[in-house]
Amino acid sequence: ATSSSGLILPNQSQYLTASDTNDLPTTGDPSKVASILSADGYTKVNGYWQKNGTTIAFSIEDPTAYSDYYADAQLISNQLKSDGINATVDGVSASTWDTDVADGNFQTAIHWGSGGVSPFIQYQNWLEYSLSAPIGSAATGDLGRFHSTQAEAALATVETTNPSDAAALTSAIETLASIMSTQVPVAPLLYGADWNEYSTAKVTGWPTASNPYMDPSPNDPELPYILMHLKVS
Repeated sequence: ATSSSGLILPNQSQYLTASDTNDLPTTGDPSKVASILSADGYTKVNGYWQKNGTTIAFSIEDPTAYSDYYADAQLISNQLKSDGINATVDGVSASTWDTDVADGNFQTAIHWGSGGVSPFIQYQNWLEYSLSAPIGSAATGDLGRFHSTQAEAALATVETTNPSDAAALTSAIETLASIMSTQVPVAPLLYGADWNEYSTAKVTGWPTASNPYMDPSPNDPELPYILMHLKVS
């Protein structure tokens, strides 16, 4: 990902502000880390940043069976350690991960998000507190238990505003993007692929790069909506 806003790019670039454009570098910056933490009273002890006797340390929980996520977690751990942050990888079974993430029983984890034509879809999944649950109970969204009245108000605006009111929608989405960037309830890492395959030999109307009207993966509720657009050629 290139933007801390959590916008899925390039499809949602119309909502991207200058401050959130390309603000995620591809490599670590130990000197910047040192500048920020030193100014806040941290010092390095045995290679890791520490303050008042407490070292910055946390685990990244992901299934060892999910080789892509597990490799990502190891890469992140290595980079953070080189920046003086003691991030370790907690490899678990997929079933343990599913339960822990839903129940809030984790420090950090790599997990997919929702996605679609509107940024509302991913922001609701990440920030809608009504989808969350107390620690120990399964949540269907807001897995980090983030609670923000500002985010709730912006989500409600996007959900209830007439699509023709572009200014109100853009303002609310920019608010959600700013919350993502400044408060980091979720840290965007990767743009995930949605796999699909189709033929235009006899049927047209499929989602395309130039007309991405719906997530093309063959799942509900995408499939019925896509079927409404298809025409026999």
